[in-house]
Amino acid sequence: MVNAPEVAGVECIEPAEVHLDDLDFMGNLHNGRFPMLVERALVRIWARAGYSFVEGVPTHPDVMHAVLEQTFRYRSPVRGVGRVNVCFRLQHLGKSSMVYAFRVVSEDGETVHAEGSRAEVNIDMASLGSAPWADATRDLACNLFGASPEGTAAPNAAG
Repeated sequence: MVNAPEVAGVECIEPAEVHLDDLDFMGNLHNGRFPMLVERALVRIWARAGYSFVEGVPTHPDVMHAVLEQTFRYRSPVRGVGRVNVCFRLQHLGKSSMVYAFRVVSEDGETVHAEGSRAEVNIDMASLGSAPWADATRDLACNLFGASPEGTAAPNAAG
């Protein structure tokens, strides 16, 4: 079992709401809704830090990224509506990519409902190819998601 106070110093924890239309026919959070909880939680975290869209325009070039891969391991059902927490940790920070480890946990932090990882790559909108993260974005990612220098790639490392 996970204790939220134990992980608060090393993970970024974002609350998420489970709504009635997120449930399957048994009253559990549908497996297809877990990715949306993760996505929405990440968007809120980055938006509070100034990385968002205003009237359809990105507030920073590093807002434009693509998800390369997401994996989920389902551990325990979320039963009914209410609040859960999505916990993130930066697993890898490359030149143009980031990999987050995440967990969806009960509001009290006692139950892990799902866990997995999410890889993203920064996109240059002119070429539609990968683009290096800005230094400010790299620093912010490490601050937001509890990364240590040994947990990430060097700023000029590939990927």
